[in-house]
Amino acid sequence: MNKKYEEIISTEIAKINSFISRCPQLKTVEGSPWETVLEAEKYALSAGGKRIRPLLAVEFYKLFSEADSVPDLVYEAAVTLEMTHTFSLIHDDMPEMDNDDLRRGKPATHVKYGTATGLLAGDGLAILPYEILADMALDGRISHLTAIKLIKLLSANAGNRGMIAGQMLDLWSEEKKDGINEEFLRKMSGLKTGCLLSAACLFGAVLAYASEEQCRSAKIYAKNVGLAFQIVDDVLDVTSSPEALGKPTGSDSERGKPTFYDILGPDGALKEAKSLSQAAADELDKYPNSGLLRQLALSLAVRNK
Repeated sequence: MNKKYEEIISTEIAKINSFISRCPQLKTVEGSPWETVLEAEKYALSAGGKRIRPLLAVEFYKLFSEADSVPDLVYEAAVTLEMTHTFSLIHDDMPEMDNDDLRRGKPATHVKYGTATGLLAGDGLAILPYEILADMALDGRISHLTAIKLIKLLSANAGNRGMIAGQMLDLWSEEKKDGINEEFLRKMSGLKTGCLLSAACLFGAVLAYASEEQCRSAKIYAKNVGLAFQIVDDVLDVTSSPEALGKPTGSDSERGKPTFYDILGPDGALKEAKSLSQAAADELDKYPNSGLLRQLALSLAVRNK
């Protein structure tokens, strides 16, 4: 990726991390009975990660907004996407789901704090975004209509017609194994990974008061990026190492879970990821100043972690 874009991304991630660390709803009160669950939530949020979802929200705001700079309210709203993503990771890692002990190179939340506290930490991060978005409207930082749009986007894309539906299909595929085809994997990945990425892109668009055509482009970009991301994830689960990824590898194979690696083969999977990344980049060609987002899409096909 262009060095200039890498520097911009690094700066934006630092800002996003700053807003996460200063979130008043996560401030612990020493000696309170619920201090441990707040600590667990902060632990999971601060464990690292690419911050792709809040970054997409910020960059799509920049792309569609006429403002000269990004106001704090955009970062505050974008952080709710990372909270939602993190809650899904906490629950994914638990014994009842993927049963992984490592996340982002550190012990998974349920390993460090216990299963019950890990479960509650995930629950807390699932709910907190809606309080934050509602407060932003009540404080006058965004309009009530904008808050409703963001809450609807997040709940629909993370809920039982979005990310959670995809996770259920993922569990179901472990039981079926035979008969799982590429069409099924595309559907599952579009829900499990693509929906929250779509919400992220549209967060930026809504906050920038984007047109219907601009929102359509954001959706197309997110759909292609989400599928490319999942395909490369499937390949890395086989070809990479826990040290490089910061999480266990080979777990899909151990559970007998069908993946794009199995159905398309390593070369075919990476070829498809490259095609999807290119399609995402091409969708934004018509917009000035979309270079970073185009490069971000193209980088997915060659990432190694």
